[in-house]
Amino acid sequence: MISWVEVICITTVFLSLLILSNYRVGGMIRIFAAQSFFLSLLPFILHASCISSRDIIIVLGTMVLKAGLVPFILFWAIRHVSMRSEIKPIIGFGSSIIFGAMLIAGAFWVSLSLNLPGRQVSNLILPCSLSTVLLGFMIMVTRTRAVTQVLGYLIMENGIFLFAVSLFDVMPVLIEIGILLDIFVAVFIMAIVVNHINEEFENNAASVSRSKMGETF
Repeated sequence: MISWVEVICITTVFLSLLILSNYRVGGMIRIFAAQSFFLSLLPFILHASCISSRDIIIVLGTMVLKAGLVPFILFWAIRHVSMRSEIKPIIGFGSSIIFGAMLIAGAFWVSLSLNLPGRQVSNLILPCSLSTVLLGFMIMVTRTRAVTQVLGYLIMENGIFLFAVSLFDVMPVLIEIGILLDIFVAVFIMAIVVNHINEEFENNAASVSRSKMGETF
């Protein structure tokens, strides 16, 4: 019988593939928020019989930051640069789905040859986390928009988080908090950069407009 952990693992990979095949930036951000929300529930599911304060910190930190604050910043960024879609990806959306499926198959094949020490929570955690990392990397290198490239990086981090959950009992809480803060800083810096780029374009457009008016008169 399939467990809730395996359901979340499969859902994480499916949502990553859905982002890869999506050209609407707003839709990609919403899918990422949903993926992050499902992943944030894993500590509660793994320790349902004995939920600790550490579980609560990780769940709330992941949920608030990655499923709430990060998507909010990304939506703010695309509103300021009037960015609605990924127009010219390096690899087309149809081809991306095919390559993404190949990456998933490769991740499962590689995972079968690995023999990790200790007891695994689920046999799907390693292949699904590796698949998510590879799909995030593909999004990051095949998309041309700054926001979608950052989304690829964030999806890669979700894959790393999924694997870290399997080592939850031996991983200090400070490491997870550090990862979340790194993600927040990366997205915050990206938002500032995008805002400056937008201001630069507006200034250039205003200069061109003034020069044309001068030529007219």
